[in-house]
Amino acid sequence: MNSYSYTSEFQVSPTSITPRAGWLDSQRLAMKLPLAFLMGAILALATPGFDQSWIAWFGLIPLLILIRGANSGFQSACTGFTFGAGYYAIALSFFTGMYPLRWMGLPDAVGFQIVFVTWFFETCHNAILMALFALFIFCLPLRPSFLANHRRPFYPYLIAVPSIWVFLQWVVASSPLFIGTPLSQLAYTQSRNLPLIQLSAVGGSALIDFVLVMFNAACAQLIIEVTGVSRNLGQRTDQLNLKFGALMDLALCGLMIWGCQAWGSGRIAQIEEEIRPEHALRVNPQTPPVAVTVVQGAVSIEEERFKTITPTAFCGRYNELAANTASSIVILPEGVVTLPQMGQGGLLAALKHISAGERKEIIYGAVEPLKDGYINAARIISPFKFKESAYVKQRLVPFGETIPVNLLYQSIPEELRSKLPASSERFLAAQKAQLLRSGWGKIAVAIGNEITFPMLVSDQVHKGASLIVVVANLGWFHNSSLNKQFLACATLRAVENKRFLVLATNTGISAVIDPAGMVVSKSYALKRGVLTDTVQFIYQKTPFNRMRWL
Repeated sequence: MNSYSYTSEFQVSPTSITPRAGWLDSQRLAMKLPLAFLMGAILALATPGFDQSWIAWFGLIPLLILIRGANSGFQSACTGFTFGAGYYAIALSFFTGMYPLRWMGLPDAVGFQIVFVTWFFETCHNAILMALFALFIFCLPLRPSFLANHRRPFYPYLIAVPSIWVFLQWVVASSPLFIGTPLSQLAYTQSRNLPLIQLSAVGGSALIDFVLVMFNAACAQLIIEVTGVSRNLGQRTDQLNLKFGALMDLALCGLMIWGCQAWGSGRIAQIEEEIRPEHALRVNPQTPPVAVTVVQGAVSIEEERFKTITPTAFCGRYNELAANTASSIVILPEGVVTLPQMGQGGLLAALKHISAGERKEIIYGAVEPLKDGYINAARIISPFKFKESAYVKQRLVPFGETIPVNLLYQSIPEELRSKLPASSERFLAAQKAQLLRSGWGKIAVAIGNEITFPMLVSDQVHKGASLIVVVANLGWFHNSSLNKQFLACATLRAVENKRFLVLATNTGISAVIDPAGMVVSKSYALKRGVLTDTVQFIYQKTPFNRMRWL
């Protein structure tokens, strides 16, 4: 029997199921954190007030790369927190506009410290969201592209990253438990990009955030795969080459954004045609043009608190501006009618006289005392005498109108605690919204910081409101970037609900915004006067305000 021996030679290449390490993985945290802070500050330049909106399309790329280059969950959370600190330090810089605090009876040195601590606290408070974002991204088993997989890693990078961002920025940030006012989301950076923000009529402003973060993630994915600056994202579900697949993902994102922009342009043209007076009346006789006047009294916080303007002079200023306007509706800002203005010879009596004599409706903000505290309300004076005449604020300003955490409140020095507005004026919040009833239709109202909560407005539109009115007093923050941030928020609320929106502020910016997000007229900040334009009461609903769960 012959014996045969077989020899075979195999060439085997070593493989690993773990992604290969990159340059950032070997770097110390002390080198990464200053870079994270700087990149966060650069991203903040996209926010309203700085107006570099293009940065929002690329500003998250450094954070995503740094997260991928982190060696532990703790390191990724520190990176995210530091990036968030840089971002919010700039985006929330309007807090520095509160200085000086002489109206609180504080010397400039103490006022400066209070303002700095408030700004620092809010920066760190909001930076927690970025830390959580970075930690979730680090811990989740992610793979490149849009496709999930039934085997680990499960989650597609380009879907999971924006989904986590939206959850933290639009669910957690706006919840009462977070005790914040969500002002600095990425969506507001695009308030002037009218074609893009039309997406908010479908999925709210959160959808704009999703698109922005998805594009940033696609760019970061391509940089990671091509340069190897940090660990790559591993095997793709579609089995494409990693570099080619990342390039195709970015191209697909660009194509989707181009499609959204094209759709948005078409929607703008359609809305502008619909709101042309002759077309609107032909389709629905209930939508005639209605002239509105916004009264901007420009009463500073110092005048108000130091009482350097007497109640009589205050009444005279607003009475002079509100009377004899060529409009059917006159709108005054938040808190113009207080207890001293409710008596005989006060502003309330003057407004009632104007309404009765000139046959026009007047909407005004009022601070009214009740048995258990105060309410911040908006009321309408109408010759039609409807029952629904008041809206009471639902979301109060932390430490300005309410004390959110008593333990934290007790840690504030007694001398300063007694000077907080919320200490001397305890406000009560309404449990649900009450629409204002005008002769032209129902009106949704947001007071002050409520403009930053999309659901508060859309819930009222869902109940039948056909016009949105926002009343605010921004005098506490002097001429800071807050007025531009409020204008950006108002623009998104108008598009989400396809409604005309009237923004009335005491010190500006006041504005009239059409349903496509076009600011058709606006006032100058810190100027006294009136702003007159026309609006329509619109009855159509958008997909966003039909979807109650959003």
